[in-house]
Amino acid sequence: MASYPEFADIKQFYDWKCYTDADIRTYVEIEWITAGQFKEITGKDYTSNAE
Repeated sequence: MASYPEFADIKQFYDWKCYTDADIRTYVEIEWITAGQFKEITGKDYTSNAE
């Protein structure tokens, strides 16, 4: 059984402007998606809030 939201859902919500870069960063921090997927969604390199 797949977890929700899946990568495609997260990307779609970002494209619809339902999620911000900070929201997508949180998904990386909780290890729901990878830093590479962050870049695929946002077009930006992932940096943590600590940097």
